Amino acid sequence: MDILFQSISVISAFLACISVILLARSNVKFTKGELQKTIENFIWGTIFMFGAVVAQAQVDILNLSGTPIDAIKYLFLLIAFVFFFSASYRIHKMSKVFGFASKEMPKKLKRVLKS
Repeated sequence: MDILFQSISVISAFLACISVILLARSNVKFTKGELQKTIENFIWGTIFMFGAVVAQAQVDILNLSGTPIDAIKYLFLLIAFVFFFSASYRIHKMSKVFGFASKEMPKKLKRVLKS
């Protein structure tokens, strides 16, 4: 059973690394604005999530439960979710402005979309 958990930890670390690379490459295409800030938050969140996954892999493989590396894992996880929350909040704010049923959408734009 330990081999299964160790394998899952290694696969998770690999997928997190690929996610960071893809997000970093996509951010280059968005040079400025709210979308770039949102993607940057997702990048940082994914980087810290990657750190948490790597720390978990070390805890699993080296049996380091209850050590400082275990505490670092939870700290990285908390920071990652703060960045994910920030990005999600930005998307929520943008959806209020750009959503089709938005109350904040300018009236002229509403008229254009209805016609």
